[in-house]
Amino acid sequence: MAAITAVSIVAATAGDGPVVAALDNTPWTVPVPPPRCTKQQADSGDVGGCSLAFYEDPATTGWGVPPAPGVGTGWVWSWSRYNGSPALATWEATYIARNAQVVGGLRAGTLQTHVAAQALFEGFLDEITFNGYRVRDASGYSFRCTAGSGGWNCPSGDPDDLSNHAWGLAIDMNSGTNPIRSYSSIGGVTACQTPIQTDFPQWVIQTAERWGLYWGGYGWNAGCLTATTQRTSVERDAPHFEFRGTPVQAAAIAAFNLHNDPNAVCRQIVTDAGQTVESCSRNARPEAGMRLPVDLDPPAGAVAALINLTATDATAHGYLTLEDCGPRSGERATSALSYAPGDSVAAMAIVPLSSDGRFCVYRRSPVHSIVDVAGYIGSDGQPLWYEPVVPTRLTDTRLDGACAPGATCMPPPLPPGTEHSVPTETGQARIVNLTAVDANAPGYLQVGRCADVGGDSTFSNLNVSGRPARANLALIPAGDSGTCAFSLSSANVIVDELGRLSSGGGLGWKLMAARRVIDTRQCGSTWCGGRPASGQIVRIDLATTSPAAAVAITVTDTSGPGYVTVGRCADLENGGGARTSNVNYSAGTTVTGLAIVGLDAGQMCAFTLASAHVVVDVQAELVADHQLGLLPATPARAHDSRLN
Repeated sequence: MAAITAVSIVAATAGDGPVVAALDNTPWTVPVPPPRCTKQQADSGDVGGCSLAFYEDPATTGWGVPPAPGVGTGWVWSWSRYNGSPALATWEATYIARNAQVVGGLRAGTLQTHVAAQALFEGFLDEITFNGYRVRDASGYSFRCTAGSGGWNCPSGDPDDLSNHAWGLAIDMNSGTNPIRSYSSIGGVTACQTPIQTDFPQWVIQTAERWGLYWGGYGWNAGCLTATTQRTSVERDAPHFEFRGTPVQAAAIAAFNLHNDPNAVCRQIVTDAGQTVESCSRNARPEAGMRLPVDLDPPAGAVAALINLTATDATAHGYLTLEDCGPRSGERATSALSYAPGDSVAAMAIVPLSSDGRFCVYRRSPVHSIVDVAGYIGSDGQPLWYEPVVPTRLTDTRLDGACAPGATCMPPPLPPGTEHSVPTETGQARIVNLTAVDANAPGYLQVGRCADVGGDSTFSNLNVSGRPARANLALIPAGDSGTCAFSLSSANVIVDELGRLSSGGGLGWKLMAARRVIDTRQCGSTWCGGRPASGQIVRIDLATTSPAAAVAITVTDTSGPGYVTVGRCADLENGGGARTSNVNYSAGTTVTGLAIVGLDAGQMCAFTLASAHVVVDVQAELVADHQLGLLPATPARAHDSRLN
């Protein structure tokens, strides 16, 4: 059997691009097929302007060998097909695929086609929908025979009598307005000149042909090769489109169309099986379930990266998970960042790297992802060790005004496009919490060495979309240019120092797979108290002997504006929860932030100002061992799905 070649395609959703103008939507009621494609045309993938109509047995051309229909046990006939029969379990699992995303307005999972022809049918439906034709219904895989074989339930038991639907190589679309009918000669007018009932304009059929699909509306039994072809009767299967080539030709046609479509975006993705493939779509936004690889060039000895992860332009609630690019499937057990529709949010994260410096970003729903590298964790070079400090406020423009370097102080908030000097000691790298308050427009904030920030820099630490307060961790490398904050939009800026990095004493890093330690939405061994109340302190056991940990804190189902603070339980239970914040939120939002928190006997506490659910995922632990330290880097953008 020939190898099956699959081409990845993702369907566009409504509103993802302009409808092509000047298309003639007049129904094509006297259709005539173009010349048949040659094998050379089919092999090249360029089949626009010809009709691909080879008549070869799919079992001999690489599409697999199906069970003999109705022969043996395990067959269940349901209305008009054997789909789902135990006898077909292996066949369906191997060769039949469902649409993973919305295609042509059809819900995910509702259109089944052969895995190696899936790109053709979905590409066709995607394109005609994009250009304005409405797909009301469509069906594909149906394990049955042709009516001419004596019955759809295959009384012959001969695989040669199978319909192309049984191979997943045909679809029927909008049969209500494109019925199957026989047309006869009337008054000396040949049947091929008799107008047919259809709502397909010619450009829809020509689009199908560019995707290698033969239209049944041209007629069976040689059909109507020209409008004057003499036929007393012709059967027009108007809703039917099928592929009659080989899997290799299907892959070539899909690749040709996608690479020559000016509206398509092609990018490298990693499949659930861990294979890197090319995926093309008219929807520039990566779809739900997509895993995008991020390839870094880390310094020698680096085993993880400290990154700023941003989600933007989301279409639904979801989350991003950072993971290795090996085989994965299903829901993820942890998340690095949660987001809401239309939001732009960021969170610092720690992600282990493969030996070639790669990791993957998984998304639960359609959203763009951005990765800015702030540093690496490794053993070579001159790694720095983390020294926690009592949280210290370095600047708050609500109180001290905004003062650009070399300029006079101005009243808050910080004007857009202005650098604000943050008082710090020179030559000291540090971890800070950056908070934006009272932003008057969507934008972003940066904090770092004054030489690194500004409008010409491509990285961001924090995204804002309006008035709600937002916070995120940031790494400021050592330098002699001073520390500055830069805001693209007008906003008040707060910078709190949480820890310092030095080459002397301090804590090193211990990496492990991310793990969830609490989710107050669920009743488990560590929590079963429902949504924490306003002012409540939640005790969380990390089951570790490490003195500190880096944790991703997600707050959701919030009852009102507020914040979450994490820390040692003794500190928070003595009132420390009301003084500082790690994650800020407004009513009804979902927000994620990274925190480095001290532990007592492996436990930490979380204080929430308003009633809200709290989810905590451990990304790394900090230990006395000095095998792995932090290597700060000049902030640099490593991945932006809006651009590739």
